[in-house]
Amino acid sequence: MRIKGKYNFIKIEKVIIRNFSLYTKNNVVQIIDEDINNGVYCLAGANGLGKTTFLNIINYALTGLVLEPNKEVYSPSEIVKLNKRYTERYFEGRIKASDKENAEVELFFTVNNNKYRIIRGFTDRDSLRKLEIYKIEQNKAISLIDTNKKSPNELNVLYEQRITADIGIGKFEYFVFFQLYILTFDENRRMIFWNDRASTNALSIAFNYDLNDTNRIIELKRGMETLESYGRNARWQATQIKKEYERLLATKKEKELTNFDELKKEYDQLSINVDNLEKLYHNIEVEYDTLLKRQNIISSEILQLKTKYKKLFSQYSEPRSKLLNNKYISYSKKENKCFLCGATGHKVVENIEKKLYQDKCPVCGTIINDKNKKTKEQKELLSQLENIDRLIEKKNQEIENLIFETDAKKVELEKAEYDYFSAKEKLEKFVKINSHIDFKKTGDIITDGILESYIERFKKEDKKAKDYYKKRDKIKPEYENLIQKVNNAYKEAEGIFVPLFKKFAKSFIGLDLNINFQQKGSKDIALNFELLGSARTESHQVSESQRFFLDIALRMALAVYLSKPDNEATLLIDTPEGSLDIAYESRVGKMFADFVIDYDQNIIMTANINASQLLISLAEKCGKEKMRFRRMLNWTDLTEIQREGEHLFEKVYHNIEKILNRKDNE
Repeated sequence: MRIKGKYNFIKIEKVIIRNFSLYTKNNVVQIIDEDINNGVYCLAGANGLGKTTFLNIINYALTGLVLEPNKEVYSPSEIVKLNKRYTERYFEGRIKASDKENAEVELFFTVNNNKYRIIRGFTDRDSLRKLEIYKIEQNKAISLIDTNKKSPNELNVLYEQRITADIGIGKFEYFVFFQLYILTFDENRRMIFWNDRASTNALSIAFNYDLNDTNRIIELKRGMETLESYGRNARWQATQIKKEYERLLATKKEKELTNFDELKKEYDQLSINVDNLEKLYHNIEVEYDTLLKRQNIISSEILQLKTKYKKLFSQYSEPRSKLLNNKYISYSKKENKCFLCGATGHKVVENIEKKLYQDKCPVCGTIINDKNKKTKEQKELLSQLENIDRLIEKKNQEIENLIFETDAKKVELEKAEYDYFSAKEKLEKFVKINSHIDFKKTGDIITDGILESYIERFKKEDKKAKDYYKKRDKIKPEYENLIQKVNNAYKEAEGIFVPLFKKFAKSFIGLDLNINFQQKGSKDIALNFELLGSARTESHQVSESQRFFLDIALRMALAVYLSKPDNEATLLIDTPEGSLDIAYESRVGKMFADFVIDYDQNIIMTANINASQLLISLAEKCGKEKMRFRRMLNWTDLTEIQREGEHLFEKVYHNIEKILNRKDNE
């Protein structure tokens, strides 16, 4: 499957280094003039000869920077600012003062079918001594820029603009990040796996439809991290102030008063008791009020039911008007009293009315009307009256229960009220007796003043911390939406990108691996890989050699996936030495070879004879067509220790050259 790609990467073709004092042989500073071939360019030499420096010089020429070791800076906008000083210091120990002004690096490379030639001095990273950008048409160089009357700083600005446009990466700082953190694996061994900040920026640049979204992700992430940092600092300040407050408060109080501590303890106990009893009293008060309200509600419901009952009963009892209008019945209803026996209460009237709508005389029980002659309407009215009567009876029972419960709660409330006001009176009496002491303070005027200032400072820092976190949370939804876009883009690319990684990883480790896109926390996204069915989310879960070369495999997969046809990437690899056994060295050689042979990508690498099996394996697969093996014997003088081991290096060198020639002749 042909990979479309996203960026036009740089193909380095030639490196010239002049007046660089580190590369001195027989007291003469050497001019390093290296043609960089397609495939693998391997610079080999003993430790201390300047192999890593060579890679750093290439990156310096391209970006104007050398990354400071052990500094975890992965935000593209921060890389330049936080590595400027180190870049200047880096070359001071490698270039003598007498060579400083003339020392320079010249780089030839192609990107997007445009040829670049740049010369950058080592004394000013923000300027270029020379800039040429041209096309080759009919064997003629046609310039694409006008550099007349441009200062070295203006040339550098123009270079940054053009290289960014030709790569198609949006911002020069994104190119710097990608070149130094993704396309370079140097002696600092910076990881993409297991480093959330690095992976977030790498994946945002690699898997995003819109570079404006990438820019916004990085801006928002930086903003959230800044606000979190401010919030943490403010929280730390608040915590320290609180500790000081508590320490001071714990010192001896009221030195003149020998029993202050005992009195303060008694005061605290009385205060706590009052607070607890006050809370209990108010809680019971609420419960009592609730019961009273419930009684009122049910009484209102009963009244409504009785009103409805009377209305229906009036309709139903129209045929019995002679009984209803009877003066004795009217007397009973009016007085709530039985006209015959003298019993009183609302139930007396309810019983009389109940017998009336049952077609019975309320006194003797004689049937008044024949039920069979009842109209249909009367039957319906009777049914409604019976239902209402049952509801009234139920509500009456409910209100009787409530009255009992309310009476009990009233007793409980009265006791709580008594306990509360008794405790409060006891506290007030205690305070009055000891009115010369302020128990809310320490008893020392100077100390109290300091404590009050601590309280104010704590409140201020605590508020600052909360405000910073609120601001962070305000921008978080936009960030999460953009991260979801990256996730969606990754899922679309997964069918191509994941098999690439799995292929490179299997070339190295001999096992099938898998990688998964994962959001970690609220800010970071990462790629986690699975080995033998187990997720390796922490770097210590794999060996050092596996960690290094699987991270290189990830970089290779990103390079292949992102590079447009005929604009393949160049990885700069400072080979991890001494971390592999012979079997794995051979497999790394295969992984490197797959990268350059199967996908036409490029590697500029350094190596020592410690990695001889890796080089042999690589040479066997690449041959001279795809690999160039360069020694550093003519670059600098060897130390005594280096000279002692030179015969070993000579043996390895001839062996590799023999393999390259043999492969080329096959």
